[in-house]
Amino acid sequence: MAAFGPTRFQRPTTVVYADPDPDDRRLIADGLESATDGLGVEPVATPTELRDAVADASGRTCVVTDLFAETDALSLYDRIRADGIADTPVVLYTADGDERLASDAVTAGFAGYVPKGHADSLERLVAQLRAIVDEPAANGGETDGGTLQPDGERRSLRTERDRFAALFEYSPDAVIVTHRTDPNRIVDVNPAFEDIFGYEREDIAGGSLDDILVPDDEGPVSIAETVGLGEVISTTVERVTAEGRRDFFLRGFAADIDGEVYEYAIYTDISEQKRRERELERYRTLVDTVGDSMYVLDATGRIEMANDAMADALGTTRDELVGGHPSSYMSDEDVERAKELLIDILADDDRTWGTFEMEFRPLDGEPFLVENNVAPLVAADGSLAGSVGAIRDISDRMERERRIRKLHEGTRRLMAAERTDEVARVACEIARDALSLEINSVHLYEERAEYHAVSADEPPAVTDSSADSVRERGVLVPAAATDRTEALFGSVPSIGPGDGISWDAFEAGETIVHGDVRRAENVRNPETAIRSEAHIPLGTTGIFIASSTTPNDFDPETITLARILAANVEAALKRARREDELATRTAELERQNDRLEAFASTVSHDLRNPLTLAAGHLENLEAHIDGDGECYREEIDWALERMDDLIENVLTLARSGQRLTATEPVDIDDVVDQAHRTVDPDLELVRDEPLPTVEADADRLLVCFENAFRNAREHVGTDVTIAVENTDDGFAITDDGPGVPPGERGDILESGYSTSPDGTGFGLAIVSEVVEAHGWSVTVGESDAGGLRLAVSFEE
Repeated sequence: MAAFGPTRFQRPTTVVYADPDPDDRRLIADGLESATDGLGVEPVATPTELRDAVADASGRTCVVTDLFAETDALSLYDRIRADGIADTPVVLYTADGDERLASDAVTAGFAGYVPKGHADSLERLVAQLRAIVDEPAANGGETDGGTLQPDGERRSLRTERDRFAALFEYSPDAVIVTHRTDPNRIVDVNPAFEDIFGYEREDIAGGSLDDILVPDDEGPVSIAETVGLGEVISTTVERVTAEGRRDFFLRGFAADIDGEVYEYAIYTDISEQKRRERELERYRTLVDTVGDSMYVLDATGRIEMANDAMADALGTTRDELVGGHPSSYMSDEDVERAKELLIDILADDDRTWGTFEMEFRPLDGEPFLVENNVAPLVAADGSLAGSVGAIRDISDRMERERRIRKLHEGTRRLMAAERTDEVARVACEIARDALSLEINSVHLYEERAEYHAVSADEPPAVTDSSADSVRERGVLVPAAATDRTEALFGSVPSIGPGDGISWDAFEAGETIVHGDVRRAENVRNPETAIRSEAHIPLGTTGIFIASSTTPNDFDPETITLARILAANVEAALKRARREDELATRTAELERQNDRLEAFASTVSHDLRNPLTLAAGHLENLEAHIDGDGECYREEIDWALERMDDLIENVLTLARSGQRLTATEPVDIDDVVDQAHRTVDPDLELVRDEPLPTVEADADRLLVCFENAFRNAREHVGTDVTIAVENTDDGFAITDDGPGVPPGERGDILESGYSTSPDGTGFGLAIVSEVVEAHGWSVTVGESDAGGLRLAVSFEE
C-alpha cells in the first residue's frame, strides 16, 4: 500500500532508539545509520533517557522503541506520552511474539509497528520511518502504485493511511478497510490478508464483504455505528477463507480522513485456539465423568485441567492443581519419560496413545504405583499442543498379579510333594503367603470306627459311630495348619459327622463361606473367636478351611483363588496317594523278589548239590549193574534229570518275575533268531515281516521266546510250524498244533499246568512272568491253523 522511495531522507532527522538490550541497541543503531542518508540515531536504554533525548533533540525527531517492562503496547504508549513526548511520532519495534501486537499498536496510537527479528526487519523499519517522516508530496505526486481504488478515493485516504502505512503493509494480522457509507464494500486489504484468507487483492477489492467473507449464519460488524470514532470494538467472529470457515478475533476502529469515515478491521486468526477450546471442552466432559484420575497439560507442560478424582487422589483441589507442574505428583524421571513417550507417539502415524507405569505421589500419604495412559494433543501444523492423561491405580492389579504368581509357584511345589502330609503342609503355606490367609488348615478324610471330633470353631460333640455311611464312619483328620492357627486353637481337632459347618461342606461337596460364623445356624460355639470362615472341599480327600477374626474378611477374588488352590491340592493329594500306593506296591514287590531270590538260592544250592551227588554215584554204579538192574538205573537217571529240569524251570520262573531294574532298546528279530538257535535250529519258524524294536530286558525276553518255542515243540512235536507276527499293539507267537480248549485257556499260564506227561508246567508260566515284569500283558487264543496263539500287548 505504501510507496517506498530511496533510502535518502529529504530532511535531516534524528531517531531516538530505545532498547533495554545493549547488544540489540548497538546493532540496530549502527544498522540504521549505515542504511540511510540524512538519518542520525541516538540509542538510549531507559524511558527516562528516552524522554531526555527527545527534549534535547533539535529539528525533525522520531522515536523507535522496543517494549520495556510493560507487557502491552497501550501501557508503553501511555508512559511515553506521560513523559511529555506528545507530538513526536513513535514506532514500536519489538519481537513478533504476540498475534495481536499490531492491532494493539494501532489502538494505542503508535505511528507504526515493525516486527523485530526477521531477515528484512531493518529494511521494513527504514521504510516505516520514511513513510512517517517525509511528507507524502515527497513522492513527487506519485500514487501508491496500486489500482485497487479510484484515484480520488486513494488520495483522500493517503494522509491518514501514511500514519499506518508500515503497520498496514507489514502487520502479521489481516487488515480490511471499508467505507462507512458502504461498510459492506471492501476498499483495500493488506498482504497479510492475502496470506491468511487466501484471496488476492485484485480479486476482492470493491467486492462485497458480506458475500465474500461473512458466513450465511452471521452478519458484518458495523464499527462506526457500534462504537463511533476513536473507540475500538473487539469481538470473535467466523469468516470464510479460501480454505473454508475459520475463527478470528476482530479488533476494529473508525477513522475520519478528510471528512470521510473509514473502518479498519484487524483479524487475528484464532482457529487453532478455538479448536483447542472445543477439544478441551470435550475433554472436560470426559474428564469430569470418568472415575479415574484425568488431566490435560498445555503446550508448556502445565496442568490445564484436572478432574475431581485426581484432586481427591492427591489430597488437594482442582483449583490448586490447575497451573501447576506434573512434578508435584510424579518424579522428574517420570516427567521426562512422559515427554519422550509423547514425542515417540507424535512421530509414529500408527500410534495415538501410550502407557507407562510410574509412582503417584499424594501430598499427604504414601506413594503408590499407577498406570499413566497419555495421548498428545496435536496442533493444526502437526506440532505438540499439549497432552491428555488418564491415571489408574494399579496397586490392586499388581497385588492380584503377585497372588497369582505366588499361586502358580506354589502349584509347582504342590506337584513336587511326594507324600500327602507334605502336600497338606505346602497347601497351608501357599494359602498364607499367596492369599494372605494367615489362619488356615487342611483336614484329610480317614475311615475310623471311633474318633474325638470337634471343629476348629466349635466345642467337642458326641457322634454316632455306628452309622452305615462311609463318610459317617470316617473323620476329617488335621494334616497341616499354619502357626497362627495352632496359636489360636492350640491342638487342631478332628472333624466328624455332625460337627457343624466343616462337615456339612465336606459332605455336600460344596464351598461354604460365612461372613460371620457366629450367625450361622449350625455353629456349635457362638462365642468363637472366628468371624469369617471359608470351607472348601478337596473332593473326597478332605477339606481346606480358611478363617479370620474379622467379619466379612474374604472378598470374592480371594475365595476364587482359594478354590483354584483347593483344586490343585486335590489333584496333588490324589497323585501323592497314587505314589504312596505305588511305593507300597513296589516295596511289596521288592520283598517278594527278595523271597524269590532266597528261594532260588535254596533251590540252587540245597537241592542241586544232592542231585549232583546222586547223579555221580549213579554213573559210578553203571559198571556194577547187570542186565536185570539196568532198567532200574535208567528210571533213576530219568528221575534225576526230571528233578534237574524242574529245578532249572523253578529258578527261571522265580527270576523272570522279578521287577526290571534296567531296560534298553531290543530288536525282537535278533532275540527270535537267538531263541530259535538255542531251542532247535531245525524247527520251522515263519516271519512275514520285520518285528519292532522295544524297550526291554534282552535276557528275559530271550527266556520268554525260548520257553514259548519249547512249549510248542514239546506239545506238538518236532514238525511243528511256529510263526511270530506283528500286531497293532505288540506281537504274537502261534503254532499249528491242536491248540487249547477255550475252557482251559485261563489256566495254561499258571505254574504246573501241562498237557504233556513229560512237561513241567512252567514253560508258559515263565512266558507270563516275563511279559508282566515288562509291564505288558499276554492273552491266550487260537491261531489261524487251529493251534495256540499267545498275543503280547505292549499296553498294560
